Amino acid sequence: MFAFYLESPVGRRVVEPVLAVLALLLADGVVNDSAILFETVPGPLWVPVIILVPGLLALSVLAGVLAHGIRLGSAVLGAGDRLQPSDTSVTRILASLVLGPLAVFTLWWALATLIVHYPAETGGVSPSIWALLFGGVLGALVLLRAVFFQLFPAGPLSRLRDRSVE
Repeated sequence: MFAFYLESPVGRRVVEPVLAVLALLLADGVVNDSAILFETVPGPLWVPVIILVPGLLALSVLAGVLAHGIRLGSAVLGAGDRLQPSDTSVTRILASLVLGPLAVFTLWWALATLIVHYPAETGGVSPSIWALLFGGVLGALVLLRAVFFQLFPAGPLSRLRDRSVE
């Protein structure tokens, strides 16, 4: 199997914010032309870092979105009791609908950049900026999602419903 196995949601909850912060820092460093960032990362490692960080973040987010979709689908079809308490909240479904396509798009650009830099070895302008920019946006949304679901684990509407019952 894999040496780096992240099936548990706890492992993904730790890795995703770290990758999100790295993606945000890399995107900020490239957009603002940070000399500190360019001096910190050695030249031969620069391209793999700016490809792998957004790509791994997108892969992790996509795995979570697909798992959420499978749990919802199994609940609709009545094929099991995989559903978690907050899976049916509107905010969780909307988060999956927003993050899923953005993760696919970021992964697409990361793979395209990987192909352009290594097997194809084409010249010209590198498309790595797109993977980095979309990875930065994805990183910001992942961090916002993490904070939001820490504040409202079952969605904000459930908290309002609980207060009206009291």
